[in-house]
Amino acid sequence: MKKIFLFVCLVQLLGCNTPEKTSTEVKSKNTFIGVSQDVGKIETQILDLYKEVKGVQYKFSGNMSNDVVSYVTGKNLVIPIIPTKLEDADYLSLGVIMDLEKKTEMVILDGLRIDYLEFKKVIDTANEWIAKSAGFRAEDPLEISLVKKILIDFPQSKEPRAFEGVMIFSDGMRGREILLKEIGDPADETLVNISLKKDHILHLANGLSTLYIQGAIAENYPTIEKEIERVTNQYSELKTILK
Repeated sequence: MKKIFLFVCLVQLLGCNTPEKTSTEVKSKNTFIGVSQDVGKIETQILDLYKEVKGVQYKFSGNMSNDVVSYVTGKNLVIPIIPTKLEDADYLSLGVIMDLEKKTEMVILDGLRIDYLEFKKVIDTANEWIAKSAGFRAEDPLEISLVKKILIDFPQSKEPRAFEGVMIFSDGMRGREILLKEIGDPADETLVNISLKKDHILHLANGLSTLYIQGAIAENYPTIEKEIERVTNQYSELKTILK
């Protein structure tokens, strides 16, 4: 029987200590890096810091009094969506990770990694269809194609796995669901299906929006900047002392 992955909170650690993968990393087309002035400043500060620092990975948190607390871990800028403050749980269930060095944006979805732009297209389309079909009553389960192929990185897989996405309309006006079906031999019982229900889609549409992400960065940038500057200045002072 095919495995079904449901969108649930707190099931997979962010993966700061897991090996990096390059399989699904696609160079960004000016989504945030290079466009947001705050991101550009953080990128410069972080890359300058790690030119001198070898083998140490720092974490710089935003303002903990904010509703959404962005942070930098290593060379990654993280915008958490669930939970909005990592201190509220041990794991990041949903968020966006910007690799400041490789200039890529990935979505973390219960430990899975998906290219931000590609996944956002799927979520935005599904969100639009939910609104358009609000008065439509599906007497039978109806399946409409969303995306022919999207690559997803699994924590234990060396290569990305390919999925096709469909939108399912069912249960009258209530049932609205994205189903990502792994591409492969239908007889293969190890293939995975990933299900995102209506509530999940609506939450994702908000959390992946430009407004949410840029707001979370702007609100936390001053605190992150000060933390990076503090460590950078300490290194400078220590090197002067040790000369």
